[in-house]
Amino acid sequence: MESIRCVIANMPQQMLVDIVENMAAESGILEVVERVKSINEIPSAIAKNPVDLLILGMKGSELPELCANILNRSKDLPILGLVDDGRRLAMYLNNVSKDDILGILGTLHRKGAGSAL
Repeated sequence: MESIRCVIANMPQQMLVDIVENMAAESGILEVVERVKSINEIPSAIAKNPVDLLILGMKGSELPELCANILNRSKDLPILGLVDDGRRLAMYLNNVSKDDILGILGTLHRKGAGSAL
């Protein structure tokens, strides 16, 4: 199986970075290709590394403007936002189909999150 190449960005808490990196290593499907501290470093990180996912530390659920611009330009680059301490998740996707939505809902349901839906 081909790995999902990702950039980790804007996570000031080193513990959260460590958790994401450990999760990536344990999963066998997620490969961290670069870590950047600032949102402003994201464009150069994704320009020099072909990536499939941006994992972004966020202070709230609103996508920062620079990242919204990246999402609009990079139609196939999903953004996974770890909000505050990483206990909340925001997902930003473009070109989402009905099948994509049903697939995500099915995954959530199989993982036990279905009771929250």
